[in-house]
Amino acid sequence: MKAILNAQCGDHGLPPNRASFPVHCSVMNHYFEGGYYPMGGGGGIVKAMTTKIKSYGGVVRTKQKVSKILLSDKKAIGVQMLDGKQLFAKNIISNADPSTTFLKLIGGENCSKKLLKRLDKTRYSVTSLILFLTVDLDVTQFGIDSGNIWKFKDDNIDGHFDELTKGNITEGKEFPALFMSCTTLKDPVSFNGRYHNFEIVTYVDFDSFKQFNQEKYHTPEYELFKNKIIDKFLNTVEKLIPTVREHIVQAELGTPKTNQFYINSTRGNVYGTEKTLRQIGPFAYKNQTEFENLYLCGASTLSHGVTGASYSGLEVRQNIKFQINRFFDRR
Repeated sequence: MKAILNAQCGDHGLPPNRASFPVHCSVMNHYFEGGYYPMGGGGGIVKAMTTKIKSYGGVVRTKQKVSKILLSDKKAIGVQMLDGKQLFAKNIISNADPSTTFLKLIGGENCSKKLLKRLDKTRYSVTSLILFLTVDLDVTQFGIDSGNIWKFKDDNIDGHFDELTKGNITEGKEFPALFMSCTTLKDPVSFNGRYHNFEIVTYVDFDSFKQFNQEKYHTPEYELFKNKIIDKFLNTVEKLIPTVREHIVQAELGTPKTNQFYINSTRGNVYGTEKTLRQIGPFAYKNQTEFENLYLCGASTLSHGVTGASYSGLEVRQNIKFQINRFFDRR
């Protein structure tokens, strides 16, 4: 019973013996009446948001990187891109985690001692491996449906976390725990009548990839390392879909380096700050920062996941409106 109640701990990234009880209860409650999945997958959310931003005259820039946040007397006034171009705005909102925002984009030399002390104590969530798998197979014949699958070797969930985050990930033939979801069964609109897509996730320590810390890590050694991990994933998936290897159309692996590259997260973390009791709720990072006109949103503030990160953006909006109203009240 304890294992069943703890099975969804992967949704906050902490083993049961370190989990925050309020966060775990919140995650479980979120699924009591079934979870929601967006039509069009995660890309559907992005499309809806960018369409709305553009309808207000906003501009969405892709394939660009911010190198620093521009300051003037402790006030954020804009950002500088990697190519040197500068963009100025009344308010700057950072969706990057606190360490990336303050230590890399602001610069530690511009931060107060109090903030630097807090950043030094901040711990980040686990990072992940995610296998994107496409198969030419009717997977429903094996009992696969739209539900989430949490597969554990046995009921020792704390032990599985230790094995995944402290051991050598290429050792052993199978992962002791993983999450599997068939996105084409969750979202029938995305199913073409033939190919089924899966997202298969497990956790890992960022240092498992420390030999690829160089800037250009896409080497033959990196691909060989990934192929070993993919093979290990498939050994576990075969327990659920016995003939899966015979029907693979595509198998692509996302690693902690992928997280680091695409979302600029500290040590490739997937849930922002570690969701221990000392880093959630009133102890989480606030939207408003010590720098005027600079705001934080995302998984390290209000909460993690799609819901938490989305609502954190709405909270920033309300915060900015409140500050504007205060300004006019003073006038």
